[in-house]
Amino acid sequence: MIIAIILLSLALIFCAALAVLLKRDVRMLNHILQKIEKSDTNMRATTETFDKDISELCNSVNDILDKQKQIVIASEKSNREFRQAITNISHDLRTPLTSAIGYVQMLKSGNTTDVQKLEYLGIIETRLKSLSNLMNELFEYTQIIEGKITQNVEKINICNVLRDTISAYYNDFITKNFNVEINIPDAPVYVLCDANSLKRISQNLIQNVLVHGVEYFNMTVDIKNDGVCVIFKNKVLNISELDTDRLFDRFYTADLSRNGSSTGLGLAIAKELIFNIGGAINAYTENDILNICVILKRTT
Repeated sequence: MIIAIILLSLALIFCAALAVLLKRDVRMLNHILQKIEKSDTNMRATTETFDKDISELCNSVNDILDKQKQIVIASEKSNREFRQAITNISHDLRTPLTSAIGYVQMLKSGNTTDVQKLEYLGIIETRLKSLSNLMNELFEYTQIIEGKITQNVEKINICNVLRDTISAYYNDFITKNFNVEINIPDAPVYVLCDANSLKRISQNLIQNVLVHGVEYFNMTVDIKNDGVCVIFKNKVLNISELDTDRLFDRFYTADLSRNGSSTGLGLAIAKELIFNIGGAINAYTENDILNICVILKRTT
């Protein structure tokens, strides 16, 4: 009987001690969470007991803290990129507008010849067209990401669309002294796509070549088993400054001088249009050549 009482007493003492430790851990955990809530700290939830449930609770809390930290980091990055994007857009819109206003003021001064007036009017028209293109890019991108662009996925001959698109830029490539190679099969190659989207995608990629590329351009249609890859290749100066992982991000531009002719949305628009029709796009570099691959589903 005495032994039983002693054992029971020891059990009660053990339970009481364990309860005290558990209560202390709960207070400690609560203290840590309050401190984390009020300040930016890397504190972790810890326990000094061997209780499985408390240990699992600490692990769960730490997992939540890790995820929260990642959310904060991602949010801060997004805010920085947004602020930079606003700065870039403001610069891109202000540049042609400021230039146009300057020439308008010169026209109003009355100290210009008829020849100068025609020259200035031509420059003003060019600047305003550039401004209009920038605004159209912004509007188009907004429409796409909000799902307001209707895309009709159907069977189309990709070769015809690519030929029509590239032919429209023939003079641009000649003017810029590009060596152009086009490898499009004579036989029809059918893909599931929206014809207007494919044309817009091709236009944006070609315009990107004309703005940022030099000397060389190659477009090749590579036929796979169940897909078609259209590869756009062009030579790029200072290619080491190009971040292919960010190439399709909105407002990304590797042109640090920013010439005011692009918001950097052309490739982002192409990516969104491709994804919306179930395709894919990726980029990689080989020496001084940038390769952009548009992958679409093949059909018969």
